[in-house]
Amino acid sequence: MKLRIAVFCLIVIAGSCAAQVSGEIIEENLNAHRYGYSVVKLWGSHYDMGYAFGNLYAEDIYYGILEGRELVDSWGYSWAMLILMINSTYIEKPDCIADEFSGIADGVNDSIPAAGLTANDIKAMNLFGDVSYLCRAVSSWGNTVALGDFSTISTRRLDYFDTGLEAQKHHVIAIFDPDDGSPRWINFAWPGYVTCITGLNEFGTTASLHDYSGAGATPSGALPRVMASRYALTMVSDSAISTHLDTVFAELNRYPCATPGFLNYYVPDGYGGVIKHNRADGYYAVRRPHPDCYSGDAIYTNNTDITGEFIGDPWTSYYMTFAGSGGIDMEGQWSASGSSFHRMTVGVRGRNDMLIWFDGYLPGGITPRVEFEWSEVYLSVAESCAPMPEDFHIEAYPNPFNSAVRISFCQAETPDLPVGQASASVIEIFDIGGRIIAQIPLNKWGTERSEAGGVIVWQPDESVGSGVYLIRAEKGGRTYCKPVVYIK
Repeated sequence: MKLRIAVFCLIVIAGSCAAQVSGEIIEENLNAHRYGYSVVKLWGSHYDMGYAFGNLYAEDIYYGILEGRELVDSWGYSWAMLILMINSTYIEKPDCIADEFSGIADGVNDSIPAAGLTANDIKAMNLFGDVSYLCRAVSSWGNTVALGDFSTISTRRLDYFDTGLEAQKHHVIAIFDPDDGSPRWINFAWPGYVTCITGLNEFGTTASLHDYSGAGATPSGALPRVMASRYALTMVSDSAISTHLDTVFAELNRYPCATPGFLNYYVPDGYGGVIKHNRADGYYAVRRPHPDCYSGDAIYTNNTDITGEFIGDPWTSYYMTFAGSGGIDMEGQWSASGSSFHRMTVGVRGRNDMLIWFDGYLPGGITPRVEFEWSEVYLSVAESCAPMPEDFHIEAYPNPFNSAVRISFCQAETPDLPVGQASASVIEIFDIGGRIIAQIPLNKWGTERSEAGGVIVWQPDESVGSGVYLIRAEKGGRTYCKPVVYIK
């Protein structure tokens, strides 16, 4: 199923009080039990993204936590004991994740006032399955990949057993667009999850977790691997991807680890690897692409500590047939994987340029395959703007500006009429990443006039920083933009 996306919409959700959220559910394919998948885009500060996630999926998150509490009780523990253990033993990374937990709790509570959730409830839900992920993953590049479409193709299948939690039969593709300059990323998980077991960032790097049995008590101050995976995916913004693995490993190596296993950090073009971790040694070693594995142009991970000299099941026969001749393609790697609790394949062309496929487990079946381009979900306003026609102009003065800018909209055929009165209901201001900064309603037009048309004044509020911004207007069903530079 191809994903159809409408971007840059703000939704007003009514809970106990009306609240504007920085998020949009792009697509849902759910049955009466809410089994299936959905796709959501979240933007803004980390708290704002958390709040939107909580508000948009309030019932799913609330009932998922109720299910989790019942399951923990069946083990002879209590939810309160679980939270106490988490807070006394684990540390949180990245630092911003605390704001996301708080935002999710507030978003749920504003929609369901009786829920009474706290950030600790959301944290416990996000760390609930830290010990239970059994998986396979593979990535190919260079001479193994078929010429043409992609430089790197990576697949991850999550062989996670069905715990019986109904909330985990609703697969959520959560698209995060933070406003702090950290990498954009996509999480493949469930409602309200901001830790990562399978994720993808704007560089085309996939992060995923693999488990193996290991003994020993969890050390104090341990970094849970679901947080480490999220941290790895979003800590590095440097465009030189060849440095990313070393940077991530150096950071993770500082911390004890809560759970033994492997953290895949598959950077495109062979620059990634597998970070080994256990309770005794923390995040202690890196396995890089092995030169004997198709001349170092492929990497594979399962739930055993391997050398990396081979590609194992379920891809063994596929790679033996096709990798040697440079025949690995996205469909073949995906199909050879087989379905699992969830499956994700990405074909990487470059930064912010990739094709993503996903499907997930349902009782008695599998969801339809979701297919979408990264550029569809992270379309920038600049890319959506048409060339300016001769009969229409957007002017801004002064430009650059440091307090307020006068914006005039002129159209030759009706010079006395602001363009918005003929088409758009608002004029919008975006940053160059596509995040909406301000909306100026039509009823503010006409307070000033230029000789050629309407004039509005944009005075950024205190939260807006220096930078390049785009003024967007519509005429005749097409979108036009004007860049302005704000120097605070």
